Amino acid sequence: MYSKELEAEFGPFDDWVSTYELFRGKANEDEGTSDERFVGKFKGRFCLYKLSDEDEEDGEDVVDTGHYRVNRGIPPNTSVQVLIRVYIVSASNLHPADPDGKADPYIFLRLGKNEIKDRDNYIPKQLNPVFGSFEMQATFPQESLLSLLIYDYDLVGGDDLIGETRIDLENRFYSRHRATCGLPSEYSGGYNAWRDSLKPSELLAKMCRDNGVDGPHFSPGRITVADKVFTGKEPVESYEHLSLKVLHRWAEIPAVGCKLVPEHIETRTLYNKARPGMDQGQVQMWVDMFPMDLPHPGPPVDISPRKPKYELRIIIWNTEDVILEDTNFLTGQQSSDIYIKVVVVKKREHIFSLDKTEQKLPAILILQVWDFETLSSDDFLTLELDLHAFPRGAKTAKSCKADMLTEVTDRISIFQQKRARGWWPFSKSGELTLQGKVEAEFHLVTAEEAEKNPVGKARKEPEPLPKPRPDTSFSWFVNPFKCFFHLVWRNYKKYIIIALVLLITVLFLALLFYTLPGAISQKIING
Repeated sequence: MYSKELEAEFGPFDDWVSTYELFRGKANEDEGTSDERFVGKFKGRFCLYKLSDEDEEDGEDVVDTGHYRVNRGIPPNTSVQVLIRVYIVSASNLHPADPDGKADPYIFLRLGKNEIKDRDNYIPKQLNPVFGSFEMQATFPQESLLSLLIYDYDLVGGDDLIGETRIDLENRFYSRHRATCGLPSEYSGGYNAWRDSLKPSELLAKMCRDNGVDGPHFSPGRITVADKVFTGKEPVESYEHLSLKVLHRWAEIPAVGCKLVPEHIETRTLYNKARPGMDQGQVQMWVDMFPMDLPHPGPPVDISPRKPKYELRIIIWNTEDVILEDTNFLTGQQSSDIYIKVVVVKKREHIFSLDKTEQKLPAILILQVWDFETLSSDDFLTLELDLHAFPRGAKTAKSCKADMLTEVTDRISIFQQKRARGWWPFSKSGELTLQGKVEAEFHLVTAEEAEKNPVGKARKEPEPLPKPRPDTSFSWFVNPFKCFFHLVWRNYKKYIIIALVLLITVLFLALLFYTLPGAISQKIING
């Protein structure tokens, strides 16, 4: 990872050529500033060599046949077709282009007459976007200057330029540092497969041939280049692995040796002519170049943002010792209408937003216990768990303490353990006092496992969970009859029955004593 441009590490790659700026008129004439007189650039190289006595006799013939050392490392006077792959990993700290302090960036590439405008794939409301890879073809030397521009997408009107950076691909292509395709640290397959058109042994042979170096000479466990022997750590190490090691140590080769560009990501600064000298952000990227006359290098590296491949299933089994704020006016009991929320972070910023804003946050699960209030705002308690390292849940509610969240030891990762169950403490935001406990179960499954064994959200099909409490609210305003049944009847059923029996008995006795005298008098009179 280079924190600056690749040229800051290896120089401007002008070891084979020099670049001269061309200006209109003479320098001493009053024809405006240098920027006004500038008309282009000239690439060339001027060399003087001392001739030997033999060369002086037939020097003209030597010049015509082109046997001077000046031709070593100089490209031929013919056009070269090159396959260009531009990998733009991400951009950071982009200059805001919208009134809300955000931007909707997208990539625009220009190489000669070739252009790639990725306007349809703009990233909404993002100053640190993640992009992808692009592929185009070029002809050197006609098309050599790659311009990478980042624009801000606007629905109405023209798009605004955020910043740009330019790379001289021709200088990199012909440089002895071989900035065409970075050398990987190892020769392997799979995701980090070898990207170059040539294998390490073929590349080493080409480097020796182009620089007039004797070699390479292969023998079991060793390679000889310019009388320098390179041995492997293992006797049976393949020639490809050993050739790659020699390429990484190419600077040790006498006379022609230099450091070759490794596999890398460079960080380039973006600039805008409207804000001269001001940093408009950075872009992390790398460029691969492959001559079209060599074998095809294969498919490009997939650097697109990874999509979620896991599903986290959460089951809330129980809560205990939750601080109850409401008081039942009949029984005097403390109660609350609690429910659990899981916080999400991808949403529209407001109702007028056209796209959702994606915030990249650590894998932190936020559980909240809310107290349902009909006529006022809800209160809540919070539990935050870093899914990479969160405390192991207590086995019982009694052993669940508030200091579990601050203990460094005995932490687990759901990505390694896949399943966890236990009791965890709740607290109010910014406090470490115990405000409640929750028994929860976490189960991390892959996308394939989730598709084969689906489960319903909440308590829906398939595989519904038993209802943890009555499907009602404890608010007298919402469900008064169900609230009476669950809060009064279930707790005071015995006393209510006794009270009803006594009431019926008293009514019976009252009616008896009320009607008995009249009945006796009626019987005497009729008697």
